[in-house]
Amino acid sequence: MKVSVLGAGPAGSTAAYYLAEAGIEVELIDTKAFPRDKPCAGGLFNPLLYEKEFPHLGRIAGKDLYRVHFSGGPHQFEWTSGEPVMRTVFRKDFDYTLLRVAQRAGARFLLNGKPGGDVLIDARGARSWKDYREAGICLVNDFETGREIDTVYVHPCFEGIKGYAWLFPKEGHVNVGIGSYLPQRGIRTLYERYLDRLRGRGILGTPGYAAKASCRARLIPFSPIARFYTESGLIVGDAAGFVKPSNGEGIFFAMLSGKIAAQTLIEKHDFPWYERRCRESFGRYLRPVRFNRSTRLLKGAMEKAVRIGSRDEGFARIMVENFFRLQDHRLGLHVMRRILK
Repeated sequence: MKVSVLGAGPAGSTAAYYLAEAGIEVELIDTKAFPRDKPCAGGLFNPLLYEKEFPHLGRIAGKDLYRVHFSGGPHQFEWTSGEPVMRTVFRKDFDYTLLRVAQRAGARFLLNGKPGGDVLIDARGARSWKDYREAGICLVNDFETGREIDTVYVHPCFEGIKGYAWLFPKEGHVNVGIGSYLPQRGIRTLYERYLDRLRGRGILGTPGYAAKASCRARLIPFSPIARFYTESGLIVGDAAGFVKPSNGEGIFFAMLSGKIAAQTLIEKHDFPWYERRCRESFGRYLRPVRFNRSTRLLKGAMEKAVRIGSRDEGFARIMVENFFRLQDHRLGLHVMRRILK
């Protein structure tokens, strides 16, 4: 059997690695030469989980972050974890590392190649917003900074959006972004306002930050597609809509789905087995946010959550853990109960 993997991002390179490691002939095809950049916040949520699930990678290079600052309306709180809640990476370096690992295992990389495999794995990323029941958009950019920042900033429902704005520190840089469910008018203006707010609070310095900051846009699927396979192969990562709606986390699910796709072919399971395994492994994390239909309800819920967190350190911890970790689904239920109380 020969497998063609379309797309050499985290999902495709992970699938190619496991296939090649098992001795299966695999070609990894992409339309862009690597290393290449990609619009992305570059935050690996719960990085220790990556090391547990993908031990062949060892420690992924990046900046570990332990402190989180949440803002909502007039309220705010800060909480510091004993373990990293996030490791920030530059996607150009991260994706290239995954590709090289796959190549060392025996995968063959083709630039603009024609698929010649018996089975296809579609890892080409998000399609049109019309292909997903729910979708969003994010604007992001990395900025050089003259000082090191060690706090993750999260602002749910910034100026009423159905999403959140953020600042993720990196080595010598910060990633500033804003993401929202579609439709969302004026998101570029809101992005510039968020930068102004960060400057006004002294989190970002004014030198080197233009009034009209450049940024890059990216489509984010917020719901899985109806079926995770076709007659010719399997669909993984963003192409299948594997993104957690509450925070936009997709890299881990992309890599995990790539691993499961490889396992499906290595163990000679049928394609429906792949879909069942994905749903069992991480399907519960892809469920839609309860309040996402109403901007008013979502904004009110998030402001109340931050208000509670500013007064209750235990709740602040649970809220941060629920946002950044993939370990106990009951944490989200606890947050919801406190908000609705």
